[in-house]
This record gives sequence, C-alpha cells and structure tokens, in this order.
Amino acid sequence: MKKRWMFVFVICLAAMGAASGTSAEPLAMATGEWTPYTSEHMEGYGFITEIVTETCREMNIDPEYRFYPWRRCYTAVLSGKVWGAFPYSYTEERAGEVLFSEPVGESKTVFFYYKNKKCEFETIADLKPCKLGGVVGYFYEEAFKKADLNVDYAPDETSAVRKLFAGRTDLLPLNELVGWQIIRTEYPDHAKEFGVLKKPYDINELSMIVSKSYPDGESYLKRFNEALAKVKAGDKFKRILIKYGLKAD
Repeated sequence: MKKRWMFVFVICLAAMGAASGTSAEPLAMATGEWTPYTSEHMEGYGFITEIVTETCREMNIDPEYRFYPWRRCYTAVLSGKVWGAFPYSYTEERAGEVLFSEPVGESKTVFFYYKNKKCEFETIADLKPCKLGGVVGYFYEEAFKKADLNVDYAPDETSAVRKLFAGRTDLLPLNELVGWQIIRTEYPDHAKEFGVLKKPYDINELSMIVSKSYPDGESYLKRFNEALAKVKAGDKFKRILIKYGLKAD
C-alpha cells in the first residue's frame, strides 16, 4: 500500500513540475552588451533577447543566457560550449563555420562623426583618406581590410565612440540605435554635436548563429525557426517592438 501511495506521490510531483514549467529543456546561448538590442543590465535583457525569450517559451525551452565579450560568444559557438549566440549578421566566412537561424531582427549601420569631421562616400574605397574607427570582431572587418582602409579598432562600441569624441578617428560605423544610445548616455551635453552620414553603410538582418558541433544543434535550430515564425505573427512580438520604440507594422 505504501509503495502505491509513493508511486502516486511521485506522479503528482512530476505533474506539478510540468504545470509550473520546470520541465522545460535548458539550452545555453551566448550574447553580449549591445544596448538596446541585448544587455545584461536591461529589463528583459533588451529588444532581441526578449524576442529570443518568447521564441524559447514557444519551444518549451529554458534559455540559459551567458553574457560574454563578442569574440568569446563566437568561439563558444564554434567549440560547442553553447548552442547558439545572438545577434549576428550573415557573412560568407561565418556561414562556413556556423549555422544561421531565420532573421530575429534588423540592423542599420551608419557612419557617425563628431562636429565637422566627416567624409561623404559612394563606395567604401572613397573612405581611404579618412581615419575610421571600428569594433574588433564586427562584420565589416573583412571588407575594410580588403579595401585597405585606415582603421583604429576598439574592444567595444563605447571605447570606439570615445575615440571619435577625442578626435582620434573621423568616422565610426555603428548600429544607428546603439550609437545614439551610447552618445546620449556618455556625452549628453555634446549629443547635438554628433551626426551621421546620409548614406547608411549597411542594412542587414540579425540572426542566431548555431554551433555545428552542439548535440542535436540542427534539430533545435529547426524548432527555433518554427517557433520564431509563430512569435512574429503574434501580438507579443508587436508589443516588444512598441516597447522599444520600433515600428509594429
């Protein structure tokens, strides 16, 4: 009789765990500091992270977010230490090493300048006379190297903006939302003295990059893409866009 009651008790505990969501699968993902897209210091961890969280909820996945420097995010995916990292834009070099999810968001990269230091351009070759800033590990590194541009790289966006403010660089390619966020935070009294070139450098889609060596990595990716499509079609996605001041068409 005691064994029977013990069996019923265990079944009840399992049912309670499922009802409370504790049965969700854990899945390790890496991301970094890129306010307002993703940040350990923001409620909900930022715009893109909230979309990923909703997607994981649709998958019945418990996301384990690990905040690393961006270079480490990428190497963690390559080594299979984490299933994926976000947000990343597509490059052919990366596509040879990792898998890409369907787009989670979009990034518009523009050239920031401080005061009157600016150089207009049609192609990046036109920027050779300028001293460019940049961030180590970002998607434009390969293109800037091929174009033989003069680039002073910094370890993160904030450091790169500091170099721009100090006059050490003439132009700095940054995501438009991220750049203005840093400027308003770091230099509120000088924000009006910053500007951007009219022509954007790049507009591209942002995705989850996925490890080719993580156990069942491709299966998780398939589930992620299916869940992401459902999230994008729902009201929660629109509410996230509105929360961050983005268009919710």
